[in-house]
Amino acid sequence: MTRTQKLRGWSFTALLFSLAIVNIYLLWESRLAMAKGFPDFANFYTAGALVDRGQAREIYDTGAQWRVQQEFSSEVKLRRGPLRYLRPPFEALLFALFARCPFPQAFLLWTIFKLALLTAIPFVVVRRRPWKESFPLSLVPLLVLGTVPGFIDVLHGQDATLLAFLVAVAFWQVDKGRDASAGVAFALGLIKFQLVLPLVLALCVAGRKRVLAGFAPCALALLALSAMVVGSHGVLRYPAYLLSFNQSTGLGIAPQLQTNLRGLLTLVIGRSPYPGRIHWLLAPVAVAAMVYAGLLWRKAGPRFLAEGFALAALAAIVTSYYAYSYDLLLLIVPLLAMRTRPQRSMEGNRAITLLESAGLAPLLLTPAYWFAGLGNQCLMTLPLVALMVALWMRLRAAREIAEGRTAPIASVLA
Repeated sequence: MTRTQKLRGWSFTALLFSLAIVNIYLLWESRLAMAKGFPDFANFYTAGALVDRGQAREIYDTGAQWRVQQEFSSEVKLRRGPLRYLRPPFEALLFALFARCPFPQAFLLWTIFKLALLTAIPFVVVRRRPWKESFPLSLVPLLVLGTVPGFIDVLHGQDATLLAFLVAVAFWQVDKGRDASAGVAFALGLIKFQLVLPLVLALCVAGRKRVLAGFAPCALALLALSAMVVGSHGVLRYPAYLLSFNQSTGLGIAPQLQTNLRGLLTLVIGRSPYPGRIHWLLAPVAVAAMVYAGLLWRKAGPRFLAEGFALAALAAIVTSYYAYSYDLLLLIVPLLAMRTRPQRSMEGNRAITLLESAGLAPLLLTPAYWFAGLGNQCLMTLPLVALMVALWMRLRAAREIAEGRTAPIASVLA
């Protein structure tokens, strides 16, 4: 690295470190409210408590959810109903372990568990890869707390870190050519199936169909496990439960709060909780985006695994039905992998550099999240699109090189 590159790297590190300290202070100041049941972790704890009490078949019953939440969050006067559990039934088994403790202790243990996973992610992704950054790899977990997704995930007690860890394991296995093992990790990531299924589709289109050898049987096993938890009738009712939640008002679902295309369209077309016109657009756009990302990834070649993975992850988030700011923590996996590439191959032309800076800066820096406004977080989708375009340009250049239509990569991306 040149002296300028090292200075730039350490300046960015110092900025994220400062933001991490500020965010940690904010988390400490919020500890009393968090202990009273304000965070989203309340719905995970509720599902776990029902499983632990032998009432697993009621985890999607709003009456049962409300009764449990009144036991530990009765001081939360803002809610007129329960904070609903939306994840698949099998994940509730994990939260049953935490629900054996009172809510404050359970939330603390869950946070410690997530921080341990967050600490492990960099070492899983960068395993036996040359780390090219000027700051040590061990500093990454703390720096992540200075980003919007890391801070929001810890503040709300969400499970985005768990998904990011599973995807990190999947990436590591794909990188080693163990696609079937990667499929198992992806299947466990079905806790957020709206993000994982598109990723698996892109991988298959990119020529990694062996992923299905591990994904399909593990997914079926989790489906059977879910049926054991809530019964076959409960599994069949789960999709309708999600849709009914989306169609109701005052329950916390507001598309304009989501960092995806759905949120942007809702902001433009209308703010109703269930704008039917948008749904006709989302599915074909999502499938087309993932197929195109997979094709471009495949033509670019295996050398650009990190960039292809990043484009697929971004496409999955932007076109998904549900995606919030904390879900962007998923991007830590390909971004870390991209920083293990030789420095000269990561340097883009000016357009690519500007697009990447425009895409990453607002997403990484917490003040930009505040600037977007709490009611219009869907505007944060625009930086995602800018980052997608930058990755598209990189992969397109790599494809042209692979097809012999342009100069070597060093001259194209220099």
